[in-house]
Amino acid sequence: MNQNAIKGLLIILVMFDHNEYAHQLFPVALQGFAFHVLGFLALPFLRPPEAVSQAYFQKILFRYYYPFFLITCAMSILTMVITGNVSLSGFENLLLALYSGNNDILKSVTQMALLWFLPSFLSVLLIRKFLGNHSYFLQRLTLVLFIAAHFFIADVAIQIRNYLPLGLLPAIYAIPLCYIAVFFNKTICRLLAPIPAVIISVCFFLVVKYFQMRLGLSQELGFAEVSDFSDPLGLLINDLEAVSGVLMLFQIARLKLPSFLEKCGDNSLQVYLIHPFIALFVFKALEKLAPQANPTILLFISILPTIWLSVTSAKIVMGNKLLRQFLFPKDYDAFTQKRDDDDDDAAVRSKP
Repeated sequence: MNQNAIKGLLIILVMFDHNEYAHQLFPVALQGFAFHVLGFLALPFLRPPEAVSQAYFQKILFRYYYPFFLITCAMSILTMVITGNVSLSGFENLLLALYSGNNDILKSVTQMALLWFLPSFLSVLLIRKFLGNHSYFLQRLTLVLFIAAHFFIADVAIQIRNYLPLGLLPAIYAIPLCYIAVFFNKTICRLLAPIPAVIISVCFFLVVKYFQMRLGLSQELGFAEVSDFSDPLGLLINDLEAVSGVLMLFQIARLKLPSFLEKCGDNSLQVYLIHPFIALFVFKALEKLAPQANPTILLFISILPTIWLSVTSAKIVMGNKLLRQFLFPKDYDAFTQKRDDDDDDAAVRSKP
Protein backbone atom coordinates (compact mmCIF):
# COMPACT_ATOMS: atom_id res chain seq x y z
CA MET A 1 0.00 0.00 0.00
CA ASN A 2 1.39 3.37 -1.05
CA GLN A 3 0.85 5.68 1.93
CA ASN A 4 1.96 8.79 0.03
CA ALA A 5 -0.73 8.04 -2.56
CA ILE A 6 -3.27 7.68 0.26
CA LYS A 7 -2.23 11.06 1.64
CA GLY A 8 -2.50 12.50 -1.86
CA LEU A 9 -6.05 11.18 -2.24
CA LEU A 10 -6.96 12.45 1.22
CA ILE A 11 -5.60 15.96 0.70
CA ILE A 12 -7.48 16.27 -2.60
CA LEU A 13 -10.67 15.21 -0.79
CA VAL A 14 -9.94 17.86 1.86
CA MET A 15 -9.66 20.52 -0.85
CA PHE A 16 -12.90 19.25 -2.42
CA ASP A 17 -14.65 19.48 0.95
CA HIS A 18 -13.41 23.06 1.39
CA ASN A 19 -14.61 24.11 -2.08
CA GLU A 20 -17.62 26.44 -2.05
CA TYR A 21 -18.98 25.15 -5.37
CA ALA A 22 -18.73 21.53 -4.20
CA HIS A 23 -20.99 22.41 -1.29
CA GLN A 24 -23.44 24.09 -3.66
CA LEU A 25 -23.61 20.98 -5.84
CA PHE A 26 -23.40 18.24 -3.19
CA PRO A 27 -24.75 19.76 0.05
CA VAL A 28 -26.30 16.58 1.43
CA ALA A 29 -23.31 14.35 0.64
CA LEU A 30 -20.81 16.76 2.18
CA GLN A 31 -22.74 17.46 5.37
CA GLY A 32 -21.89 13.93 6.52
CA PHE A 33 -18.45 13.79 4.91
CA ALA A 34 -15.89 12.52 7.45
CA PHE A 35 -13.80 9.67 6.03
CA HIS A 36 -11.19 12.01 4.53
CA VAL A 37 -10.37 13.28 8.03
CA LEU A 38 -10.43 9.84 9.62
CA GLY A 39 -8.12 8.58 6.89
CA PHE A 40 -5.34 10.92 8.00
CA LEU A 41 -5.91 10.04 11.65
CA ALA A 42 -5.82 6.31 10.86
CA LEU A 43 -2.52 6.33 8.97
CA PRO A 44 -0.30 6.08 12.11
CA PHE A 45 -2.17 2.89 13.06
CA LEU A 46 -0.90 1.17 9.92
CA ARG A 47 2.63 1.28 11.33
CA PRO A 48 4.01 -0.23 14.55
CA PRO A 49 4.26 2.41 17.30
CA GLU A 50 7.71 3.87 17.79
CA ALA A 51 9.53 3.33 21.06
CA VAL A 52 9.04 5.91 23.78
CA SER A 53 11.79 8.52 23.61
CA GLN A 54 12.38 12.20 24.12
CA ALA A 55 13.45 12.45 20.49
CA TYR A 56 10.06 11.20 19.31
CA PHE A 57 8.11 13.73 21.36
CA GLN A 58 10.42 16.50 20.21
CA LYS A 59 10.01 15.43 16.60
CA ILE A 60 6.21 15.39 16.54
CA LEU A 61 5.95 18.65 18.50
CA PHE A 62 8.13 20.44 15.96
CA ARG A 63 6.54 18.74 12.99
CA TYR A 64 2.89 19.36 13.93
CA TYR A 65 2.49 21.76 16.83
CA TYR A 66 5.11 24.28 15.75
CA PRO A 67 3.42 25.11 12.37
CA PHE A 68 0.07 25.17 14.20
CA PHE A 69 1.51 27.62 16.72
CA LEU A 70 2.91 29.90 14.00
CA ILE A 71 -0.19 30.09 11.82
CA THR A 72 -2.58 30.38 14.78
CA CYS A 73 -0.62 33.32 16.20
CA ALA A 74 -0.23 35.00 12.81
CA MET A 75 -3.89 34.64 11.80
CA SER A 76 -5.12 35.64 15.26
CA ILE A 77 -3.08 38.85 15.32
CA LEU A 78 -4.06 39.62 11.71
CA THR A 79 -7.74 39.09 12.57
CA MET A 80 -7.50 41.37 15.60
CA VAL A 81 -5.82 44.10 13.53
CA ILE A 82 -8.31 43.86 10.64
CA THR A 83 -11.33 43.91 12.96
CA GLY A 84 -9.81 46.62 15.17
CA ASN A 85 -10.17 44.40 18.20
CA VAL A 86 -6.62 44.26 19.56
CA SER A 87 -7.38 43.64 23.22
CA LEU A 88 -6.47 41.60 26.27
CA SER A 89 -9.48 39.36 25.71
CA GLY A 90 -8.29 38.73 22.15
CA PHE A 91 -4.91 37.52 23.41
CA GLU A 92 -6.63 35.42 26.08
CA ASN A 93 -8.64 33.73 23.33
CA LEU A 94 -5.42 33.16 21.39
CA LEU A 95 -3.87 31.41 24.39
CA LEU A 96 -7.01 29.30 24.75
CA ALA A 97 -6.82 28.35 21.08
CA LEU A 98 -3.16 27.36 21.44
CA TYR A 99 -3.97 25.26 24.49
CA SER A 100 -7.24 23.57 23.58
CA GLY A 101 -7.07 23.54 19.78
CA ASN A 102 -10.84 23.18 19.65
CA ASN A 103 -12.56 24.11 16.44
CA ASP A 104 -14.91 26.78 17.79
CA ILE A 105 -12.26 28.95 19.42
CA LEU A 106 -9.93 28.52 16.44
CA LYS A 107 -12.65 29.61 14.03
CA SER A 108 -13.41 32.63 16.21
CA VAL A 109 -9.78 33.63 16.69
CA THR A 110 -8.21 32.81 13.32
CA GLN A 111 -11.15 32.42 10.89
CA MET A 112 -9.60 29.05 10.03
CA ALA A 113 -11.54 26.26 11.70
CA LEU A 114 -9.54 23.62 9.82
CA LEU A 115 -6.55 24.22 12.10
CA TRP A 116 -8.18 21.91 14.67
CA PHE A 117 -6.73 18.93 12.82
CA LEU A 118 -3.09 19.52 13.79
CA PRO A 119 -3.46 19.45 17.61
CA SER A 120 -5.94 16.58 17.34
CA PHE A 121 -3.55 14.63 15.13
CA LEU A 122 -0.79 15.29 17.66
CA SER A 123 -3.07 13.89 20.40
CA VAL A 124 -3.73 10.81 18.28
CA LEU A 125 0.02 10.25 17.87
CA LEU A 126 0.65 10.62 21.61
CA ILE A 127 -2.22 8.30 22.53
CA ARG A 128 -1.10 5.79 19.91
CA LYS A 129 2.38 5.92 21.45
CA PHE A 130 0.93 5.35 24.92
CA LEU A 131 -1.25 2.44 23.84
CA GLY A 132 1.50 0.77 21.85
CA ASN A 133 4.12 0.87 24.60
CA HIS A 134 2.19 -0.34 27.63
CA SER A 135 0.79 -3.63 28.82
CA TYR A 136 -1.90 -5.46 26.93
CA PHE A 137 -4.32 -4.94 29.84
CA LEU A 138 -3.77 -1.19 29.96
CA GLN A 139 -4.12 -0.92 26.18
CA ARG A 140 -7.46 -2.73 26.21
CA LEU A 141 -8.74 -0.83 29.26
CA THR A 142 -7.93 2.52 27.65
CA LEU A 143 -9.55 1.46 24.39
CA VAL A 144 -12.70 0.34 26.23
CA LEU A 145 -12.88 3.75 27.91
CA PHE A 146 -12.50 5.48 24.55
CA ILE A 147 -15.25 3.33 23.05
CA ALA A 148 -17.54 4.26 25.94
CA ALA A 149 -16.66 7.94 25.50
CA HIS A 150 -17.46 7.62 21.79
CA PHE A 151 -21.17 7.41 22.70
CA PHE A 152 -21.20 10.53 24.90
CA ILE A 153 -18.68 13.02 23.49
CA ALA A 154 -21.24 14.98 21.48
CA ASP A 155 -23.37 15.44 24.60
CA VAL A 156 -20.58 16.94 26.73
CA ALA A 157 -18.34 18.61 24.13
CA ILE A 158 -19.56 22.17 24.67
CA GLN A 159 -19.09 21.96 28.44
CA ILE A 160 -15.56 20.51 28.49
CA ARG A 161 -13.77 21.27 25.21
CA ASN A 162 -12.04 24.43 26.49
CA TYR A 163 -10.57 22.52 29.43
CA LEU A 164 -8.97 19.69 27.45
CA PRO A 165 -5.64 20.20 25.63
CA LEU A 166 -4.70 19.60 22.00
CA GLY A 167 -8.08 18.89 20.43
CA LEU A 168 -8.49 15.83 22.62
CA LEU A 169 -12.22 15.29 22.03
CA PRO A 170 -12.03 14.63 18.26
CA ALA A 171 -8.99 12.43 18.89
CA ILE A 172 -10.75 10.28 21.48
CA TYR A 173 -13.83 10.02 19.27
CA ALA A 174 -11.79 8.98 16.23
CA ILE A 175 -9.37 6.47 17.78
CA PRO A 176 -11.84 3.55 18.09
CA LEU A 177 -12.80 4.10 14.44
CA CYS A 178 -9.12 4.11 13.44
CA TYR A 179 -8.60 0.76 15.15
CA ILE A 180 -11.68 -0.69 13.46
CA ALA A 181 -10.63 0.52 9.99
CA VAL A 182 -7.08 -0.82 10.34
CA PHE A 183 -8.31 -4.12 11.84
CA PHE A 184 -10.64 -4.85 8.90
CA ASN A 185 -8.00 -3.72 6.44
CA LYS A 186 -5.49 -6.21 7.87
CA THR A 187 -7.81 -9.14 8.54
CA ILE A 188 -10.22 -9.06 5.58
CA CYS A 189 -9.25 -6.64 2.81
CA ARG A 190 -5.65 -7.83 2.63
CA LEU A 191 -6.92 -11.36 1.89
CA LEU A 192 -8.50 -10.11 -1.34
CA ALA A 193 -6.73 -9.21 -4.55
CA PRO A 194 -6.55 -5.45 -5.12
CA ILE A 195 -9.26 -5.13 -7.78
CA PRO A 196 -11.92 -7.23 -5.96
CA ALA A 197 -11.02 -5.39 -2.74
CA VAL A 198 -11.58 -2.05 -4.47
CA ILE A 199 -14.90 -3.11 -6.01
CA ILE A 200 -16.29 -4.51 -2.76
CA SER A 201 -15.12 -1.58 -0.64
CA VAL A 202 -16.48 1.00 -3.09
CA CYS A 203 -19.87 -0.75 -3.23
CA PHE A 204 -20.05 -1.00 0.56
CA PHE A 205 -19.17 2.67 0.96
CA LEU A 206 -21.78 3.76 -1.60
CA VAL A 207 -24.50 1.77 0.17
CA VAL A 208 -23.59 3.36 3.52
CA LYS A 209 -23.38 6.81 1.94
CA TYR A 210 -26.80 6.35 0.37
CA PHE A 211 -28.40 5.63 3.75
CA GLN A 212 -26.52 8.50 5.39
CA MET A 213 -27.82 10.91 2.76
CA ARG A 214 -31.31 9.40 2.84
CA LEU A 215 -31.49 10.01 6.59
CA GLY A 216 -30.03 13.52 6.22
CA LEU A 217 -27.29 12.81 8.75
CA SER A 218 -24.51 15.29 9.37
CA GLN A 219 -21.26 15.26 11.30
CA GLU A 220 -18.39 17.65 11.95
CA LEU A 221 -15.62 15.76 13.69
CA GLY A 222 -13.55 18.87 14.37
CA PHE A 223 -16.44 20.54 16.21
CA ALA A 224 -17.34 17.24 17.93
CA GLU A 225 -20.78 17.70 16.34
CA VAL A 226 -21.43 14.01 15.91
CA SER A 227 -24.18 11.54 16.71
CA ASP A 228 -24.32 10.01 20.18
CA PHE A 229 -26.22 7.49 22.31
CA SER A 230 -29.49 9.36 21.76
CA ASP A 231 -29.41 8.47 18.04
CA PRO A 232 -27.87 5.00 17.78
CA LEU A 233 -28.82 4.52 14.12
CA GLY A 234 -27.31 7.86 13.16
CA LEU A 235 -24.18 7.05 15.15
CA LEU A 236 -23.85 3.67 13.42
CA ILE A 237 -24.35 5.05 9.91
CA ASN A 238 -21.96 7.97 10.43
CA ASP A 239 -19.30 5.67 11.87
CA LEU A 240 -19.75 3.26 8.98
CA GLU A 241 -19.38 6.14 6.50
CA ALA A 242 -16.05 7.10 8.05
CA VAL A 243 -14.71 3.55 8.40
CA SER A 244 -15.92 2.27 5.01
CA GLY A 245 -14.54 5.36 3.28
CA VAL A 246 -11.12 4.82 4.84
CA LEU A 247 -11.15 1.14 3.86
CA MET A 248 -12.10 2.13 0.31
CA LEU A 249 -9.15 4.54 0.04
CA PHE A 250 -6.77 1.96 1.50
CA GLN A 251 -7.79 -0.50 -1.23
CA ILE A 252 -7.57 2.09 -4.00
CA ALA A 253 -4.02 2.85 -2.84
CA ARG A 254 -3.09 -0.76 -3.60
CA LEU A 255 -3.53 -0.02 -7.31
CA LYS A 256 -1.03 1.71 -9.56
CA LEU A 257 -2.05 5.35 -9.26
CA PRO A 258 -0.87 8.52 -11.03
CA SER A 259 2.45 9.81 -9.71
CA PHE A 260 0.82 13.20 -9.13
CA LEU A 261 -1.02 11.73 -6.16
CA GLU A 262 2.32 10.88 -4.55
CA LYS A 263 3.47 14.44 -5.14
CA CYS A 264 0.33 15.68 -3.37
CA GLY A 265 1.06 13.32 -0.49
CA ASP A 266 4.75 14.19 -0.21
CA ASN A 267 4.00 17.55 1.41
CA SER A 268 0.45 16.98 2.61
CA LEU A 269 0.91 19.02 5.80
CA GLN A 270 2.15 22.03 3.86
CA VAL A 271 -0.60 21.66 1.23
CA TYR A 272 -3.17 21.44 4.04
CA LEU A 273 -2.08 24.78 5.50
CA ILE A 274 -1.53 26.57 2.18
CA HIS A 275 -4.64 25.52 0.26
CA PRO A 276 -7.25 27.62 2.17
CA PHE A 277 -5.55 30.85 1.07
CA ILE A 278 -5.31 29.74 -2.55
CA ALA A 279 -8.88 28.41 -2.54
CA LEU A 280 -10.15 31.73 -1.20
CA PHE A 281 -8.22 33.68 -3.85
CA VAL A 282 -9.55 31.44 -6.65
CA PHE A 283 -13.12 31.67 -5.34
CA LYS A 284 -13.01 35.47 -5.07
CA ALA A 285 -11.55 35.72 -8.57
CA LEU A 286 -14.29 33.54 -10.05
CA GLU A 287 -16.96 35.51 -8.21
CA LYS A 288 -15.78 38.61 -10.06
CA LEU A 289 -14.98 37.05 -13.42
CA ALA A 290 -17.81 34.53 -13.82
CA PRO A 291 -20.57 35.21 -11.26
CA GLN A 292 -23.31 33.63 -13.41
CA ALA A 293 -21.42 30.57 -14.64
CA ASN A 294 -22.69 27.03 -14.09
CA PRO A 295 -21.60 25.75 -10.62
CA THR A 296 -20.41 22.46 -12.17
CA ILE A 297 -18.05 24.32 -14.47
CA LEU A 298 -16.96 26.59 -11.63
CA LEU A 299 -16.19 23.55 -9.49
CA PHE A 300 -13.74 22.18 -12.05
CA ILE A 301 -12.09 25.48 -12.87
CA SER A 302 -11.69 26.24 -9.16
CA ILE A 303 -10.58 22.89 -7.78
CA LEU A 304 -7.95 22.11 -10.42
CA PRO A 305 -5.90 25.33 -10.00
CA THR A 306 -6.34 25.11 -6.23
CA ILE A 307 -4.80 21.63 -6.22
CA TRP A 308 -1.98 22.54 -8.60
CA LEU A 309 -1.10 25.87 -6.98
CA SER A 310 -1.24 24.39 -3.47
CA VAL A 311 1.02 21.47 -4.33
CA THR A 312 3.42 23.69 -6.28
CA SER A 313 3.57 26.28 -3.49
CA ALA A 314 4.23 23.56 -0.91
CA LYS A 315 7.03 22.16 -3.05
CA ILE A 316 8.59 25.63 -3.39
CA VAL A 317 8.40 26.23 0.36
CA MET A 318 9.95 22.87 1.19
CA GLY A 319 12.61 23.37 -1.48
CA ASN A 320 13.82 26.56 0.17
CA LYS A 321 16.15 25.82 3.10
CA LEU A 322 15.34 28.99 5.01
CA LEU A 323 11.55 28.64 4.69
CA ARG A 324 11.72 24.94 5.51
CA GLN A 325 13.87 25.57 8.56
CA PHE A 326 11.68 28.26 10.12
CA LEU A 327 8.22 27.16 8.95
CA PHE A 328 8.32 23.37 8.73
CA PRO A 329 11.35 21.90 10.54
CA LYS A 330 11.32 18.14 10.98
CA ASP A 331 12.64 18.43 14.52
CA TYR A 332 14.68 20.62 16.87
CA ASP A 333 18.00 19.83 15.18
CA ALA A 334 16.64 20.88 11.80
CA PHE A 335 15.25 24.07 13.35
CA THR A 336 18.58 24.99 14.95
CA GLN A 337 20.54 23.90 11.84
CA LYS A 338 22.39 21.18 13.76
CA ARG A 339 21.29 18.91 10.93
CA ASP A 340 20.16 19.73 7.41
CA ASP A 341 16.97 18.07 6.18
CA ASP A 342 18.63 17.72 2.78
CA ASP A 343 21.17 15.36 4.36
CA ASP A 344 18.35 13.16 5.69
CA ASP A 345 16.61 13.14 2.32
CA ALA A 346 19.85 12.22 0.51
CA ALA A 347 20.47 9.41 3.01
CA VAL A 348 16.99 8.02 2.46
CA ARG A 349 17.37 8.14 -1.33
CA SER A 350 20.75 6.35 -1.14
CA LYS A 351 19.32 3.38 0.73
CA PRO A 352 18.69 0.27 -1.45
